[in-house]
Amino acid sequence: MHGARGQVLLLVVFSLLPMLVLVSLAIDVGTWRYEQRLEQTAADSAALAGATESTYSNSLAAITSAAQTDAASNGFTAGSSGVTVTVNDPPLAGAYAGVTSSVEVVVAKPLPIHFAMFGRSTSVSARAVAGLSTAGRNCIFALDASSSSSITLDGGTITIPTCGLISNGGLLFNGGATVKAASIGYAGSGLTLNGANFPDASPEPSVPAVDPCPTIAGCAYLTANPPPAGSCVSQTTYNSSTTITLSPGTYCSQVLFEGGGGVVFNPGVYNFQSGFTNNSAPSLTGSGVTFYIGGGSIIVGSNTAVNLTAPTSGNTAAVLVYQPASNSGQFILNGTASGNWGGLVYVPAGEIIVDGGQITSSLLLIGYDLLFNGTSGINVSSSAFPGYAGHAVLSE
Repeated sequence: MHGARGQVLLLVVFSLLPMLVLVSLAIDVGTWRYEQRLEQTAADSAALAGATESTYSNSLAAITSAAQTDAASNGFTAGSSGVTVTVNDPPLAGAYAGVTSSVEVVVAKPLPIHFAMFGRSTSVSARAVAGLSTAGRNCIFALDASSSSSITLDGGTITIPTCGLISNGGLLFNGGATVKAASIGYAGSGLTLNGANFPDASPEPSVPAVDPCPTIAGCAYLTANPPPAGSCVSQTTYNSSTTITLSPGTYCSQVLFEGGGGVVFNPGVYNFQSGFTNNSAPSLTGSGVTFYIGGGSIIVGSNTAVNLTAPTSGNTAAVLVYQPASNSGQFILNGTASGNWGGLVYVPAGEIIVDGGQITSSLLLIGYDLLFNGTSGINVSSSAFPGYAGHAVLSE
């Protein structure tokens, strides 16, 4: 009997060993899977941070720094405890290999194998790819969060079927106003809809919009590099019955267009330190122009045909009108002023007023407040605004 008891003990011991190995392996595998989930979260977030940084800079060093800083905020600091955070722009593998405007992040960390292999270690990694998407982006922004009517449309029309509008304050639509937009968002309090029509999207609460200027290369450039003052152009009032042609330069005093002839702007950057007013020129025309409005306002009078387009390359690419945040001047289109404003119109501290006029173009319109009166309207036929890269989304 004593021998039988000893045999049973041996059998129990030998049967326990495989069970212990299985339990140990389960503990290690569970630990690895948990760690990989944490790494995947860090990789996803880091890839989004890197892709977002790519809208500001095409420097791999800057993109890598943004991604690694974000990974560190999620507990994976490159170079600490053997952690590696590898950033590739463009990705080296997968469906987006070689695709520009995509960022690949691989987070890896060595983990000890506590039980299964008795002291050995393994490496667990996670990978993510993020890119830039223009889907669902806005092309009309009101940055004023304090007003219940940051965007007011009083009887006019807004037709932007491929992009959206966003108000950081409220919305006020009156008198049969029609808004045809991919999305209509408001972040503040105040929503007044007096007989307004919404053929597509209806107004919905939203998170506040972030000023997209820093993500647009030309806009960011002008923020960091205002045009130098230079010598002032001496003539400030233009009263001619024939077409006049202006050249880039610094216009220190308010510029007035009083005559019956049109105005042609040669390509380049115009530094209007006190704004300009068109009282009676029948047309404003220019290709490859940027208006820097350091002070004052832009006022365009009735019956003016506008055909102005921003540069397609260079430091101020895609920027047509830029006002620094220090200037609270207005951008006003009066009466039947109409036509093409092709590019970014950026008035972050001032009001954009379209009083009966019409804007038809592919543009990005950013103001502190926006007011559309009477029969005024805006028609943006395409969301493919040049230079506006969009927002970061996960691709893999």
